[in-house]
Amino acid sequence: MALTVNTNIASITTQGNLNKAGGALATSMQRLSSGLRINSAKDDAAGLGIATRMTSQINGLGQAVKNANDGISIAQTAEGAMQASTDILQKMRTLALSSATGSLSTDDRKSNNDEYQALTSELTRIAQTTTFGGQKLLDGSYGTKSIQVGANANETINLSLDNVAANNIGSQQIKSIGIAPGAGVAGGAIAVTGNGQTANVTVAAAASAKTIAAQLNGAIGGLNATASTEAQFVVGAGAATAPASFTMTVGGQATTFVGVTDTASLADQLKSNSAKLGISVNYDQSKGTLSVKSDTGENLAFSASTAAGTITVATKDGSGTYGTATALADGIIATGAVNMDSAKGYSLEGAGVTGIFGAATSAASTKTAVSQTDVTDATKAQNAVSVIDQAIATISSSRSGLGAVQNRLTSTVDNLSNIQKNSTAARSTVQDVDFASEAAELTKQQTLQSASTAILSQANQLPSAVLKLLQ
Repeated sequence: MALTVNTNIASITTQGNLNKAGGALATSMQRLSSGLRINSAKDDAAGLGIATRMTSQINGLGQAVKNANDGISIAQTAEGAMQASTDILQKMRTLALSSATGSLSTDDRKSNNDEYQALTSELTRIAQTTTFGGQKLLDGSYGTKSIQVGANANETINLSLDNVAANNIGSQQIKSIGIAPGAGVAGGAIAVTGNGQTANVTVAAAASAKTIAAQLNGAIGGLNATASTEAQFVVGAGAATAPASFTMTVGGQATTFVGVTDTASLADQLKSNSAKLGISVNYDQSKGTLSVKSDTGENLAFSASTAAGTITVATKDGSGTYGTATALADGIIATGAVNMDSAKGYSLEGAGVTGIFGAATSAASTKTAVSQTDVTDATKAQNAVSVIDQAIATISSSRSGLGAVQNRLTSTVDNLSNIQKNSTAARSTVQDVDFASEAAELTKQQTLQSASTAILSQANQLPSAVLKLLQ
C-alpha cells in the first residue's frame, strides 16, 4: 500500500469499525436497559408486527377476563335476590295452605292475608331495587345483554334476567266453564300448543274431569292439569210428601238413596256412604246447604231416579262458582272442573275444547300474577297455591339459567387466563431480550470499541512516517 498523507485508508477503515462497534454497543445497552430485543422497527420489522398483534390479543384477553368476572358478579347478585324472592314465595305458599283449611275462621284468614299482602309488596320491592353498577337487574329493564368475553369483536355470551316482581310472575291458567249436569262433555280432539311444543289428545264423550285432566297433564312441558268435582244438592219441599230415590255412581261404585224427604235426610245417607263412594260431604244445617266433593274429579252419574222435580244438582266451574242447577233424572251426569296452569303461555284448539273450556273451539291461557291473589277464603287460597307454585317454578328456571351462565363464564375465565399466559410467553420469545446473550454481546462490543480506539490512534500516526523520508 502506498504511503500517503492526504488519504489515510487505515484510519478510515478503523473509524468505520469503531462506528460499527459503537452502534452495536448502543443497541446492546438499549436492549439491556429496556429489557426488549425489539425497541424499534429496524431491530426486527416482522417481529415488531408479530409482537404488536400479540400485545393487542393479550390486552384484550385481560379485559375479557375482567368482563367475564363482572358478568359472574351480576349473575350472583341476581341469583341472591331470587333466592330471597323464593323464600318469600315459600312463606306465602304456607300462608295460602293455612287459609285453605276449613279449621280457620274469617278473622284468621284475614290475619293470614295481611301478612300475605305484605310479602307480596316485599317481593316487588326486591325486584325493583336489586341493582349492579347502577343497573336494575330484576324489574324487566335489563333484558338480555352481551358480555364481551373475547379479545376480538363479537366474542360474547348473552346474560338474560327476567322480571320477577309480584305483578309479573304467576300462573298461565285456563279454567273449565261450568258444565251443567246432563249428558256430560261432548268430547273431541284437542291440540295443546305452547313452550315450543304441540300435543294432540282426544277427549271421549261423557269423560270425567279426572280423565280429561290426566290426558292434558304434562301434554307439553310444564303444563299441569288438575280436576275436582263439587256438586250441590237442593231438596225441594215436594220431597216431604213424595219421598225421592235415586242411584248415584262415583268411580264405578254405585249406591241407592231412598226415602229422601229433605236435605237433612239426604245428607245423612250421603255421609253414611261417603267412604264407599270416595267423596266428602259438606252439610251446613244452619244454612240448609248440602254439597259433595270428589277430590279426584270423578263423574257423579245418576240413575233409577224418582226425584224429578224434587231434587236439583249444580256443579262448580274452574273458578269455584256453582253453575245452573239441573233436576235430578235418569242418565244425568255431573261433570267436575278442570284447571290448567303453567309458568309459560299456551293455547287449546279443537272441537274438544267446546263445552269444557268455552263455547269456541279455542282457548288461550291468561296470566294470574301473584299480586292478583289473596287468601281471604279457602277457594282463593287454593288458587293462590297454584299461582305461587308456578311463580316458584319461573324463578327456579331463571336461577337455573343463571347457574349455567355462571359456570360457562367461570370456564371462560379459566380458558382466557390460560390463553393469556401462553400468549404472553410466546410474545416474550419474540420481543424480550436474552440478557445472557446480550450481556456477552455488550462485552464483545465494548472490547471491540476499546480495540478500535487504540488502533485508530496507531492508524492516525501512520502519515507521520513521511517526515522521516523528508529529513
